[in-house]
Amino acid sequence: MEIRDIKQNDLNVCSEIFSRTFSGEPWKEKWTATSALERLEHFYKSKGFYGIVAEEDTVIGFVLGNSEPYYTGLIFYLREMCTDIDYQNKGVGKHLLLNLENNLKSKSIYNIYLLTERNFPAAQFYQNRGFNVDGNTSFYSKKINS
Repeated sequence: MEIRDIKQNDLNVCSEIFSRTFSGEPWKEKWTATSALERLEHFYKSKGFYGIVAEEDTVIGFVLGNSEPYYTGLIFYLREMCTDIDYQNKGVGKHLLLNLENNLKSKSIYNIYLLTERNFPAAQFYQNRGFNVDGNTSFYSKKINS
């Protein structure tokens, strides 16, 4: 498995992986490759973008997000991480996250934050890799009815 920086021409296969993964269990979200591509391109074109892919002949997983300034220095907002369903639970995500951390350190970025639902397997994955649930912070959302 090779880990390398993501390129714009990787986004199509990443969007297919994303839509297949998050349309299935446990998320059951209604992603299409087109809507996923729109989301990933949005991040790719954003200031501070950084992402990497794992590949074996083709892309099998990715992690991406944006660095942003904070009073302590740059921090990284991990926006999406995804492994193709055929490669899940085989260490791909672990390797992606470890490489991301090492690459961010080389850019003098020492904090990563992310959002995920506590009852999904992703929460345990991140906790097993040293991420902590911040008890002082709450995520708020509001649906605005039309």
